[in-house]
Parts: sequence; C-alpha cells; structure tokens
Amino acid sequence: MNELAGNIHIHTRYSDGSGDIPTIAGAAEKAGLDFIIITDHHHLQGKAEEGYYGKVMVLVGSEINEECNHYLALDIEQPVPGNDHHPQEVIDMVNNQGGFGFIAHGIEKGSLLYRNGKTYPWNDWRATGFTGIDIWSYLSQWRDEITGIPKGFFLYFNPHYAFKKGPMKPLLRKWDELLRKRMVVGIGCSDAHAIKLKLGPWRPVLSDYYLCFRCINTHLFVKEPLSGDFEKDKAQIYQALKSGRCFVGYDFFRKTTGFNFVAKDQGKTALMGEKIRLTEKTVLEVEVPEAAKIFLIKDGRKFRETMGKRSRFSWLGKGVYRVEAYLPHGRGHRAWIFSNPIFLE
Repeated sequence: MNELAGNIHIHTRYSDGSGDIPTIAGAAEKAGLDFIIITDHHHLQGKAEEGYYGKVMVLVGSEINEECNHYLALDIEQPVPGNDHHPQEVIDMVNNQGGFGFIAHGIEKGSLLYRNGKTYPWNDWRATGFTGIDIWSYLSQWRDEITGIPKGFFLYFNPHYAFKKGPMKPLLRKWDELLRKRMVVGIGCSDAHAIKLKLGPWRPVLSDYYLCFRCINTHLFVKEPLSGDFEKDKAQIYQALKSGRCFVGYDFFRKTTGFNFVAKDQGKTALMGEKIRLTEKTVLEVEVPEAAKIFLIKDGRKFRETMGKRSRFSWLGKGVYRVEAYLPHGRGHRAWIFSNPIFLE
C-alpha cells in the first residue's frame, strides 16, 4: 500500500474563500500534500480546474445545504440542490449520480463572537446512505473554542491550543455509536477559507490555507503510487476514502506519515475499514512514526494502553476497534492520530 496525505473541505473564490485554485494548490504543495479536495458551496464551478498542479492533485466536490445538515458531496458531475430540512434527499441525489459523501462538522458548540453562537449542525442522524463523517474539523473547532475576545486573540496566535485534546468528544461518541451499526468512514477536514479581515492597520487571516494544510489532514492508503494519470489517480483516492483505508492526523508538530493499523490472523490481513474473522490467533498491530501514547478503543471505550512506536494486541474479542495516538508535547501529550476502525467478527 502507498500512503497519501491530503486536505479535505476547502473553499475558494468560487464561494466564500479568498484564494483561487492555483494559489491554494501552491500552498498545498508547499505543505507537502499529495491531494486536496475543494468543496465550494452549492455548485461545481471549480470542476473545470481539476487536475495536477505540480505534485498536488486537485479534486472538486461540493458542500451542500445552508443553515444546517451540511454535506460534502464527492465524485459528482452535476450540482445537487440543497434541502436543509430533508438531508436524506440530498444524500440520495448524490448516490444516484454514483457519488458519495460525508457529513460535515456534525456537532458544534458555537461561539458568542460569531453570529451570537450560530452553528451549522447535522440534525438528522436517522439519515442513511452517507459514506462517513467529518470527525475533526479545523475551522469549526477553532471557532468553538473562542469564548471571549481575549481567548480569540490567544487562539489566533496559538491556534494549536484549540486541538490539543483532539476531536470534540460528543462527535467521537456519535461516530462510535454509528460504527456499532455499520462502517462509517471518519475523515478530517479543514473547512479552510482564508478569511481576510480588516481591523485598523491589522490584516489577520482566519483559517489560512497554508496553516490548515499543515494541521488536520486525512491520510489514505492506495494500492498503486500516483501515476500522473488524473482519472486513474482520482479513482484510487476516492476508493480509499469510500472504503475507510485512511486515518486522520494532526501533522503540524510531527507528521503522521508512517502510521499503520492492521489485524492479522494466520496469513490474513485486514486494513482499516475492513473485517476479519476473530480466532484465538488474531492480533492487532499498530505502528506510529514516533513514540507515542497509544490507546486501543473497543466499541467506543478505551480497551488497552501502551507507550512506544509499535504495539501488538492479542486476546481480544469481537468488536469494533480503532486507535488513538497522543504525541509527547511539552509536559504532557497532545492529540495526534485517529484511525478508522477494523471489525473483528
């Protein structure tokens, strides 16, 4: 398998972002990414600009809906009309095109400094047919940590503080709840806009592209190295996303490239997003690129804990297993890696 690092959920001048696609692709290449996925609101105007920009592959989807139930639609050729009150219809229309999608920033707290606490949550968790959910969203979580003007200034200059503990706990709990019923792929998103403000002589930029591209990324495992053939490579990336052969990493302090999580049993191997029949010889193996605190999560609860670069877990039991890794940082640890699950049946 070949690992790719990418950033998902980006806005351009075609909606409410400040950058054009070539400029954004340049920031992604500078950050060392392999791909980015543009998801402007309500349309596919950037579709004509899909392709390779240097070493970075640019894919274009769409973020659908307005006030709530935001849905990231990928691998579609025609725009899908929004339906805030009936998101199931949006999901169905995306699927009918042969596309797939992810629930975006499904649970939010809001900040009183942004439109008096306005949020854009996902309200219909009875919906079916979506591929996955955004488990860690840069802009949403950064904004929600702003509890006042002093905290806002602090987080502008120290944005990583907002993500030290990892994704929002209610969102992880919801993901684990969904996983008990079926495979639901977890991805990381930036929701990058590069919003340019004018505060007197100061010109701050919120959710700067280059900064976002070095923080919450989604790493995929594809069967073949990228070839430069756009259609072939696009198919590989989308297939890895749909199947859950991916993990979410906070790449700023130490890149997460090199992480792996597999199940093995008598010559058989299951990757993230896959199932394997449990026997007494089944083991789960975890590898991280730097020594870290590793938690093995079973059915939404911490099951085992180790410290190091490699861990091997046996004597398991049927269940849904995923991994969380926390990187040593300062006097403690900070959230670093969140894997997709492996199912032991």
